[in-house]
Amino acid sequence: MTVHEARRRWRWIAAGLAIAAMAGACTDGYPTKDAPAASDMSAAEHVHALNGMLRHEARTLDARMTLATPCILRLATTAHGGRESIASLRLETLQVAFSAEERYRVSVAPAAGMPAAPDHRFVVDGWQDAVAFRSHLQQLQMACVASKS
Repeated sequence: MTVHEARRRWRWIAAGLAIAAMAGACTDGYPTKDAPAASDMSAAEHVHALNGMLRHEARTLDARMTLATPCILRLATTAHGGRESIASLRLETLQVAFSAEERYRVSVAPAAGMPAAPDHRFVVDGWQDAVAFRSHLQQLQMACVASKS
C-alpha cells in the first residue's frame, strides 16, 4: 500500500467516524421513543393523559376526570380549601376550543343548541398542550359515537 492509499483510507475512516458522532449527537435532548398515536390509545389512557395535564396545571383548582360511561365524562373540581364539585359532561354534546389570551385556555362547553351548562376552562402551558388536550377529548368523543353503533 502506498502512502497516498493509506492517507485516502484514513480520510474515509475519519469521515465515517465524524458522521457516526454527529448522528449520535442528534438525539441529545429528544425522546428516543415516539408518543403513542392518539388513535391507538384506549379511553382510559386518554383520561389518564387529561388528568396528567390537569394535575400539572393545578394552581387554583384541583381537577380530576373519570369516564362514567363511554359517553359521560365526570369532572370533579375542588378549589383549594373548598368542597368538591362534580359535573357530568355528555361527550357527544361537548364543544372544545382553546384561546391564547393568557397562556392557553382550553374551554369545554355544551355544543350550540344544547341546554345551558357551565363552561369548564383549563389553563395549559402552550399550544402543543392545548392541541393535545383537545385531541384527547375528541378521541373520547369518537369512542362515544363508536360505542353507540
